[in-house]
Amino acid sequence: MPIIGMPRLTDTLILMDSSWQAQPLPLKPINEDGEAFLAAFDAFAQAVRRARGTTAQQSGGNGTLTLSQYALLQALATREQARVSDLAVEAGITASTATRILDALERRDIIQRERSSHDRRGVTVTLTDFGRDALGHQDGWLRGRQRAFYASLPEVERELAPDLLMRLAALIDELAAGPGLAVGPDLAADPGLS
Repeated sequence: MPIIGMPRLTDTLILMDSSWQAQPLPLKPINEDGEAFLAAFDAFAQAVRRARGTTAQQSGGNGTLTLSQYALLQALATREQARVSDLAVEAGITASTATRILDALERRDIIQRERSSHDRRGVTVTLTDFGRDALGHQDGWLRGRQRAFYASLPEVERELAPDLLMRLAALIDELAAGPGLAVGPDLAADPGLS
């Protein structure tokens, strides 16, 4: 039976700085106290925060969506319209945050909002033709980049990636919720990484 070794990290982690230039960051060898993991996790979390905070102008122009805008509009990819509150729930954000994002999208003629005819408090959101094109383009580009990255991984890392990403997502949700909440069994098992 073949022995599968642990995947190796490269000697350098490439980060993007605020001007979108690649910046190599040397990685330390993996050690028993998890410092290399913590450094890599911090770099990953910083990249996610930078990406979510990028403005439409920084990300390429009028037809480009930020990750936050893209996440909010995903629910409209398969339906004609949705209520603001439903979009917010599906994106995992508050209705007020969704409203701020939608304000910017409406100014760029990506969405239209109108009061619900059935409920005066409700607001219905629809994609404009331009918005549907922008969402389709962004989805194609994002999924293409994700698939290309996945294809570039060695086979052993491709096998590990889905589970690792789901576990990292759960960890990020836990960190966002804050201390005092129960941790899952996988995270509680290694007190050295807490």
